[in-house]
Amino acid sequence: MSDSSGITPVVQKPDLKSHVEREGYAVISECIPLALIEKLCSLTDAARNQGDSELRVTSAGGTFALRNLTDAVPQVCELLRVSALRQIIREVVSDPAFLVRATLFDKTPGSNWGVFWHQDLSIAVREKHEMSGFHAWTRKAGVQTVQPPTAIMEQILAVRIHLDDCNEDNGALRVLPGTHQSDRLASDAVEQQVQQRQEVVCCVPAGGIILMKPLLLHASSPMHIPTSRRVIHFEIAATELPPPLQWHFHIPVFRESN
Repeated sequence: MSDSSGITPVVQKPDLKSHVEREGYAVISECIPLALIEKLCSLTDAARNQGDSELRVTSAGGTFALRNLTDAVPQVCELLRVSALRQIIREVVSDPAFLVRATLFDKTPGSNWGVFWHQDLSIAVREKHEMSGFHAWTRKAGVQTVQPPTAIMEQILAVRIHLDDCNEDNGALRVLPGTHQSDRLASDAVEQQVQQRQEVVCCVPAGGIILMKPLLLHASSPMHIPTSRRVIHFEIAATELPPPLQWHFHIPVFRESN
């Protein structure tokens, strides 16, 4: 069960995999070297200001997200060389494992709003092929996306790498533990879960990570203190899609060159 105080406990191995399977998330407060964090801050900021406009998600307040991050900033793949992160992925996802999507999210004073309770339901694929159980086809930043059967979403692990300190004042991730076990939820079922469960605020320092199952209900609040809250959101899978479908991005985590 989650800490009744609402502060996320830091889970260490050997309990990590079972904790993620049970609760749907886990926080690791130290994982990525700060030198790499600083490098990625600089590179992602440059891409937001000068990169491919198709990959940038903008508002009147500026760019608050970068899609297809491995295209916009290929150096983010250096994260897959970090031994601590590789060990965590090996334990929770298994080997082989591969990166199937990467996105940068930010909250800024000019792009500061809350994100309502939701589940992540879509994946990025190479081409559209009509198949049973796959629906809601659309294209984002030139990439075909689709909502697959629940069984596929259950096999994905999101890894949120924090480039900035993140707490209750600057829009930390909020989660409802255990809700990933409830399949896809209609809006009335989401509201029921919100009323019945205690939320947890995931406070994470720069260099820390959150592991999260995509079907876990999660949200975030607007910032109370104007700052930046940059997060690199990796999606990791360990199984191939049913042919002829293929993952659009397919970057091995454990290849020798990493």
